Formats: sequence, C-alpha cells, structure tokens
Amino acid sequence: MLVCVSLSATGANAQEPPAAGSHETVLPTVYVTGASPGEEPVQGYVATRSGTATKTDTPIHETPQAVSVITREEMSVRGVRDIGEAVAYTAGASVGATGETALFGGNSVRVRGFGGGGTAGYSFNEYLDGMKLQGTGYDGGNLDPYLLERVEVVKGPASVLFGQTQPGGIVNMVSKRPGPGVVNEVRLGAGSRSRAEGAVDVGGSLGAQLHFRVTGLALREDLQQDPSGRKRRVLAPALSWSNGRTSLTALAHWQRDEIDATLLNIVPAAGLFGNPHGRVRSDIRVGEPGYEYWDRTTMAIGYLFSHAWSDTLVFRQNLRYSRNELDSQWVYRRALAADARTLNRSAFAAFEDARTATLDNQVEWRFDTGAARHTLLAGVDYQRRTNDAVRHFGTNAVPAIDLFAPVHHQSIPAQPVYQSEEVTGRQLGLYLQDQIRFGALSVLVGGRRDDARSRLLNRLAGAWMEQDDDAFTGRVGVIYNLASGFAPYASYAESFEPVSGRAFDGTLFEPMEGRQYEIGVKYQPHGAGLLATVAAFDLTQRNMTTGDPEHTGFSIQTGEVRTRGIELEAKAQLGRNLDLAAAYTWLDDKVTRSNGTDLGKRRAQIPAHAASVWAFHSVRSGVLAGLGIGLGARYTGKTQGDAANTFTVQGLALFDFALRYDLRALAGHGNWALELNVHNLADKDYVASCFATHSCYIGLGRSVRGALKYRW
Repeated sequence: MLVCVSLSATGANAQEPPAAGSHETVLPTVYVTGASPGEEPVQGYVATRSGTATKTDTPIHETPQAVSVITREEMSVRGVRDIGEAVAYTAGASVGATGETALFGGNSVRVRGFGGGGTAGYSFNEYLDGMKLQGTGYDGGNLDPYLLERVEVVKGPASVLFGQTQPGGIVNMVSKRPGPGVVNEVRLGAGSRSRAEGAVDVGGSLGAQLHFRVTGLALREDLQQDPSGRKRRVLAPALSWSNGRTSLTALAHWQRDEIDATLLNIVPAAGLFGNPHGRVRSDIRVGEPGYEYWDRTTMAIGYLFSHAWSDTLVFRQNLRYSRNELDSQWVYRRALAADARTLNRSAFAAFEDARTATLDNQVEWRFDTGAARHTLLAGVDYQRRTNDAVRHFGTNAVPAIDLFAPVHHQSIPAQPVYQSEEVTGRQLGLYLQDQIRFGALSVLVGGRRDDARSRLLNRLAGAWMEQDDDAFTGRVGVIYNLASGFAPYASYAESFEPVSGRAFDGTLFEPMEGRQYEIGVKYQPHGAGLLATVAAFDLTQRNMTTGDPEHTGFSIQTGEVRTRGIELEAKAQLGRNLDLAAAYTWLDDKVTRSNGTDLGKRRAQIPAHAASVWAFHSVRSGVLAGLGIGLGARYTGKTQGDAANTFTVQGLALFDFALRYDLRALAGHGNWALELNVHNLADKDYVASCFATHSCYIGLGRSVRGALKYRW
C-alpha cells in the first residue's frame, strides 16, 4: 500500500517532523509502495509512525492519543507465543488473567480494563490489518504472532474509524507483507513440555513490480495441564504488485489448531486458598482426557488496494473474507463439595461455523487552507458476519473428580442440545476525519454514523429475533509539538458496540456506549531513539458485559463502569547496544451503576497497579561479539476475586529471560543464529486471577524454548 513521506530541503530524517518554529521548504509528497500508511517495517523497538490511530501515515508524537507499537524485532527477541505475550510490556494492557486458557480462544487482552476474549463473556478487541477479527470467544482470536510484522495498541475509544469497538482501545495486528527486499528464514525449535516446532518465512521479487512472501509454521507441545497437548499448523501466502501510483497486496492465511485439554480449566478458590487438604497442583486438569478436544480451522483471504490519483489524493480499499470452523467439547467445574476436595462437573460442546466479510473504503486528501495544512479522510466500511452454532449443555450427570487425587478417563454422558441458532450481524458506517496542522499545533476532529443490525434464528423454538442499533460517535484532539521534543495533548472520544448474543435467560443485550477524556504528554527528542508517553484518562462505559459467574460461557450486563487511570511508557534504543521498554499503569476501576452486589465495587481480574521493564543488551565487538542477553520483569498488583469484592488475589512479579548468539561472528558459520527464551524464569506457582468464589485460573509455570535459525 502507499506510505506518504514528506521530504524537506534540509534533508531531515523522514521519520522526524521539523522542530516547532523551524523554516522548511516542503517538496511534493512522494509515494512509496509496499506497506499501508504508517505500518512499514521498523528496525529496533522504537516505531515513530502509526497508521492505526488515524488510518493515515501520522507520526505518533503528532497523534493526540496514547499509542503503543510492538515491533517485529521486539516480538522476536522476547519470543512471544501469542498476542497476550506481545503486549505484556505495554502500558494500559493487562494479559494472562486466564492462565493457559488463553491458548484456546482469545488471548485475554484487556486495554484500560476492557476487552478479553478468553471466554464467550468477553468481546474481542483484536484487529488484523485494520479490520476486526470477529469471534464468539469459542471460535475466534489467537492468530499466531509469527505471521505479524508489528502489533499496535491504540488506547481509548476508536469507534470513529473502526465502528463497533471496546472503549478501552484496540489491538491491531499488522501482517508480514511482501516487499522489494529478500526475506529468507528457516527456524527449528524445541523446548520444555516436549515442544517441537519448525517455521519458514521466505519472500522476494518476481519482477520489478511483483513481490511475494510465504510464511509457515508447525508445532506440537504438551500443555501445563496433565495430561494435555496441542498441535498447530499455519500457512500465510502473500503477493503484492505496484507501479508507483497503484498497488495491490493480496493476503491469505490458514491456521489449524488441535488441542487436547480442558478449555475452561477453572478451579474453585477453596482449592487454592486455605484448603485443609493443601493447595491444588498447578498442573491439575479438571476435565477428561479422551473426551475433550478443541479443533479449530481459521482461514482468510483478502486484499489491500490503493491508487494515488495525484500527489495529494489517494483512494484505498481493504477487503477480507474469513471463515472459522470449530468442533469442540469439554468438561468444566461446578460446585465444590462439603469435603473441600470433590469437584462436581458439567459438560459442554460447541460446533460452530462463522463467516465474516469486511470492506473498508477510504479517500485521503491533503490540502492547504491559508496557514492550515489538512489531511482529510472520508470512509465507508461494511461488515457482515454469520455464525451457525449448535451447543450442547444439560443436566445429564457428569462424574465428579477429586482435586487432590484426580482419576481421569471417566465416562462422560452425551448432553442434550441447548442452543441451535444462526446469528447474522451487519454494520454499515460512514466516517469523516480532518487532521489540521497550524505550525506546531495539530488538531484532529472526526465523526461517524453507524447502523448495526443483527438477526438471531432460534431453531429449537422455531422463532427469530432482530436487533437494530444506530449511533453517532465523535472524537476531537489537540497536540502541540514543542522544539524540545515534548508534545502535550488532550482528547475526547466515544465508542459504540452492539452486543451480539444473549444472556442465559435468552434476553438480548443492549448496546454498549463509552466516552473518554484524556490528557497527556509525549516526548521524542529530535534524532534520538526514544519515545515516551504519559497519559491520564477518565473512561465511562455503559451497558457493560461481564462473565456470568453462575453460568459458565454466558454473560451479564452490569450497568455502568467508570475507569480512571495513569499510564507511563517509554521505548528507547541507547546506541547500538541497548534496547529498553518500560511501562507503568494505575487503574481506578468502579462499577457505578448496578442492581447487584457489585455496585460501588471494583471489577474482578483488573489490577490497580501494573509495571514492567525489559532490557536487551547486544555485544557488537570483542570476543563476545554476536551475543545478546535480555531480562524482563512484569509486576501485576492484587486483583479482586469476585464481583462483590469478598476476597483478593495477591499480586506477583514474573521474570523473563532471552539469550541470542549470532554465529556470523564465528568464521565459517554463515547466517546461523541460536535463540533461547525462558518465560517465568523463577517458575513461580501462582493464581492468575479469579472472577467468582468457585472460579479461579492457575498461572503458567516456567517455559523454556530454544531454536536454531538460518537466514540468507
């Protein structure tokens, strides 16, 4: 796609804006093909531009909103296995609340206290190439990060550009794309829990205007639950063509996951805190091997198209069609018996076929009115999703299990069909945004009109229900770039999200509406590899959905939630040897409207404090040349264990380690490299979170992975 780069007569780096008050002669815009606006590959950890927050190529320090970018290099060095691990060192993002359950559905990523995806009770906030990854919590999410070039976290409501979104923000994943350069990588790896993997990423030119890229991965490993395991296969071909004015990039991916494990491996709090029999083992499996499985195939095909009518007027069209097929059944906990060790259980099955089509049309026009320089964006987008689902759940007795002496391979009776339905939803949105620059002052104004409809066909009842929602959302922001590199800003934004599905009693959900006020300061000194942001926000969400503690896999709406917070984040490249990432988040979260016992309380699973720091040192010369060592620490504060705040889950600190050795430093070893990553270095045994007295997730223990990589 097209990237707009302004060149100045001073020869300044195109990644850096001119200092406030400087005098420049602006040459015509030059269009460079190969990437979407602001989504080009980045060397190192510090990205300076983003195409997600504004859908235009805008420097991050000219964007009046907190934005974080995790580059390909940072993901590779930290050895991330899912999107949760990718954003684990990002301010405002909380991950890992569902422990290993995150491997099965979504990645349990919350931004400013909103989002999730680990179970059906949470709406996804994940996007791929600017288009939403739809999911029910059973069939969506969890795209392998090896397919990604970067991950962008845009914090705060983003409905003006993306329509139906969570108010806390979105996580946009950017696919690896073809380019004129050669990309050739083969990777073989192994690790703890019998992990074995192989990956390949190759690409190059098929001519002056045609480029290709193929990325693939296969892995198998045992999981923490004993016994359990999973297999994954991924293939993502891509092809791009450009003649300088027009470009077309075709993207596709196919991913197959086969998992033998308990999907909702939930343990009662009484099994973890103050139990007379001790503490439940961290590798407990509350389900049944041989009965349980979770097999999902996800596939997608689409394109990113752009055409520059002139040096100032560009048309873009992005399209994707995706399909998720799921075949699954599992056992999960119910109540703990009076003996404090016998766990009653239920069985559930889900067979789903979800198809989604997304189309986004954009026109970008750059022009001047007097001293004001405008970047005007107008767009029309459309989404349509159909999910055909048959789910089994009932009263047929399931054998209990002893948490402290589990006996598996018990006979599980078939459960009756509980739901047989087809849900069809569609969204049509019209949006307009203007970015206006007056010297050092930048103003952003945007608005959007959404029309969303859903239709639910209940085949068991022979009836159907319809829901029709519409809304106008807006945003406004200002930012002032000082010559010193500081850029204070303020913004206001709104969100709108119809809630698909229904509560346990069959009631359709009301739409969620959010609004946020945010102020902050960004700092990026000219010519330095540093970007720091301090942000404070006040966010209110109405008609919030949360997991139903009485009915696993269902949701309830609690009314209104208010979240206020402060975020500090910095990414830095200090010379050629040291890369740093540091973040801190404080969240004041409160349920402000509710008919339940949660009124005035803090929502479960959301920490008030979180902090992280990651450092990676590379040796460039001497006898240790080619060696790189990284160490990270992640702190998560205590969380409430249930909606009524009757107990808390203690905070914890986890450590991660990375070791790299580039064998090119040794004569005759070509482009080989060795990699080692250790997550939870100290093998801390901990409770990830609880959301009810009988519902807790056990945290992930130590994971060790090594790999041999060859590039040419």
